Amino acid sequence: MKNEITLLPASSSNELQNLQLKQVINSYIRYYATGAGHTARAKRLDLRTFIDFLMQHHGVKSEEALKVSHWDFAAVQSYVDHLLRKREAVATVCRRLATVKHMGRTFAERVPGFVNPAREVRPPRTPISKPKAITTEELKEVRERVSERVKEKRSFIRIRNATIFNLLLDTGLRADEIRLLRLGQIDEDLSWIRDVRTKGRKFRNVYITSAMREELAIYLKDREATLKKFYAKLSRSENLNLPLFISTYNAVPGKIESFMIGPKTLWRAINELSCSTNLHPHLLRHSYAIDLLNESNDVRLVSQALGHSDVRITMRYTERRDEEIAEALEKSRKRSRRSNS
Repeated sequence: MKNEITLLPASSSNELQNLQLKQVINSYIRYYATGAGHTARAKRLDLRTFIDFLMQHHGVKSEEALKVSHWDFAAVQSYVDHLLRKREAVATVCRRLATVKHMGRTFAERVPGFVNPAREVRPPRTPISKPKAITTEELKEVRERVSERVKEKRSFIRIRNATIFNLLLDTGLRADEIRLLRLGQIDEDLSWIRDVRTKGRKFRNVYITSAMREELAIYLKDREATLKKFYAKLSRSENLNLPLFISTYNAVPGKIESFMIGPKTLWRAINELSCSTNLHPHLLRHSYAIDLLNESNDVRLVSQALGHSDVRITMRYTERRDEEIAEALEKSRKRSRRSNS
């Protein structure tokens, strides 16, 4: 993006304002929103929504006719109001605004004289709520379903999916983090996953509990047997570079990326295990976080384990539902009355 944008004409304020907005947005997408990851796809969708709004707001018939001058503070503020009138979820509106703000900030950093139009636009207040997690009863139900499926048909895919499910619960990894893992990131004793890249482009080490290692070892044997169908002789270095969780659909020996599980495949692998609760990978991350917080009572520890860039993000897990507050008050008042009687 830096190379592309610095070549754009920006020698005067007028030239900058008359720049085609589509050029700016495409440059941003190429640098920050390519690929099939959830974040990249969300950014592209957010920018598509923003372009459609600007065309309607300014009465422009084509996106090619939009100029940088159409992207000002008033337009961004109107965009937020428009989304809220459409009754989009507050969290979604905040995310869409954050995308526009980030684009403005990166453009301002690279083009002299450009001021981020979205900088002073405030996001709507988001009600803080404790993320939903799987209950103990639901987890027992799902684990039974996982076990039954493998017993019913001991296929590589079912063993792989069961291992992914349990490793997500054991480590709190994000869907993309577990999807992009290479075998070489796992210690020989299966106790640590090394150099897991977080959303903030930082790296952390993730611990695998002793209870999970045995299951992971069983999966790795099945993985090895499956890869032998594709490789007459698989070198150690190539094996270590292959994904930890492989997909053999359209896999081509020698092309490492062809063995990688797609985002939708991983999502379906978890969702197909649903019982009374509709499962998805991030729900398992929430469950991991809440369980670890209840066990440790240490927000900083949970924040580090999750790979959060700011402990304030982790504070969501300390929020309590109204029913929990009511229950605590009832217990408190009963104890108080007993002690006074």
